[in-house]
Amino acid sequence: MRTEVRHQLLKIAKNFIEFLEQPSIKLKDVTLSGSSAGYNYSEYSDMDLHLVVNTEELFTAEKIQYNNTYDLKIRGIPVELYVQPASQVHHSAGIYSVLDNKWLSKPEHIEPTVPARDIKAKARNYAGQINSAMRSGDLAKCKQAMDDLKRLRKAGLEANGEQSVENLAFKLLRARGQIDKLRKYIHKLESANLSLGEHNED
Repeated sequence: MRTEVRHQLLKIAKNFIEFLEQPSIKLKDVTLSGSSAGYNYSEYSDMDLHLVVNTEELFTAEKIQYNNTYDLKIRGIPVELYVQPASQVHHSAGIYSVLDNKWLSKPEHIEPTVPARDIKAKARNYAGQINSAMRSGDLAKCKQAMDDLKRLRKAGLEANGEQSVENLAFKLLRARGQIDKLRKYIHKLESANLSLGEHNED
């Protein structure tokens, strides 16, 4: 890894730890994984930066807030932060320790086996679920759609790794902004749900 890239990723990790305001968290490692740490990089790839910590808490809300607050890029490639409990098994073709500057799991070059049409078809199916949930205006349905997308992607990663059609379709939707669109719509519905109109009565 280039020295300037490594130093910048560590700087981002330090800033994220400070953002969490959790002094009891002990950072065990900072790792780079996903397609950016393998041979399956594409125009839809980003850099998955994992903070491996000694807690079981995922800090999901804080992670989303941080990623939405800061537009972080390394050489034009988006960086997305994750909190990973040290006890959690992480599935990725390649995992690089940014902290120790060495491979933890070195990737192998494997030619893509998923036809582009299958990825696009799966992405259309996911996009249909997103659009249907958003048209409903129902917070529970929108949250369920997001949970389903994450669950399907995780299942694909566990079964077939980075080259799974589920993971590649998810990345395509993310690159097109549809995942973020659903996330922001969920936040909008949650805000409306927690707000009280001026003319409402007790």
